[in-house]
Amino acid sequence: MSKDFTLAEIPVQHIHDKFLAKSGIRLSILRLDLIHPEISGNKWFKLKQNLELARDEGRDTLLSFGGPWSNHLHSMAYAGQYFDFSTIGIVRGELPSPLNACLQDASNAGMELHAMTRADYKEKEKPEFLERINKQFGNVYLIPEGGANRAGVQGCAEITSLYPPTFDLVCVACGTGATLAGMASASKIPLLGFQVLKGKGYLKNQVNTLMHQYQLSATCQWDVCDAYHGGGYAKVTDDLMRFLTEFERQHGVPLEPVYSGKMLFGLFNLIRKRDFFPQNYSILVIHGGGLQGNRGI
Repeated sequence: MSKDFTLAEIPVQHIHDKFLAKSGIRLSILRLDLIHPEISGNKWFKLKQNLELARDEGRDTLLSFGGPWSNHLHSMAYAGQYFDFSTIGIVRGELPSPLNACLQDASNAGMELHAMTRADYKEKEKPEFLERINKQFGNVYLIPEGGANRAGVQGCAEITSLYPPTFDLVCVACGTGATLAGMASASKIPLLGFQVLKGKGYLKNQVNTLMHQYQLSATCQWDVCDAYHGGGYAKVTDDLMRFLTEFERQHGVPLEPVYSGKMLFGLFNLIRKRDFFPQNYSILVIHGGGLQGNRGI
């Protein structure tokens, strides 16, 4: 491992405001966004065990998939740079010209970028597609989109060791479901995932599928709230953006509107519903990082 790679200690920040006090809710945020300047949030936990497995298998190249503003590809590019792996990013759709800020960062970190049509991208999990990838790029270590494989899921279980067992509920934003699946296999505190993509019931099915596929059992109660995706992945509303601006102004916590921002916006709306949470209820929110994506909003 690279000698200049260090991780910051992760603080739990307590949020104090009149609305929460009046609602009888105690809210804190696990600041995973502060873990590292480039490999922030849950992305580090999804990548950590994959990096170790790639090294154990003698692979020197990582390959994965993502959109043009992918936090996953962005983090993987820097992880490759820090830990001496070559990296290949398969980008959904056309590569913008010039590259956007996210892809330019990835390229600067040494990632080789390849565009893929949306039609082909939809086939990326099929065996025949993966066989073509291996023929084209050689003996690469393939990480699925969002790091949603066994190593990524198991890595996310480590997040549960970073907070004390004194909360009544832990909330996490969910795309692929890998983070929630991993945490559900290790947490002693109930979990609530906030779905950021459209599709009623899809995320709960995805989490169950991942846990069954990797033979994991839930150690806590968990559920999914699918009411605050805001119209779909990366869709934003004026109300959401106003909430994020005001939250950062009041509490000094930067947010992005795709994952953690939507989760907090949804959570505050649930708190406004009288009697949704009991009085003196203590909630921890996982800040998933991904702030680099704000440059695309």
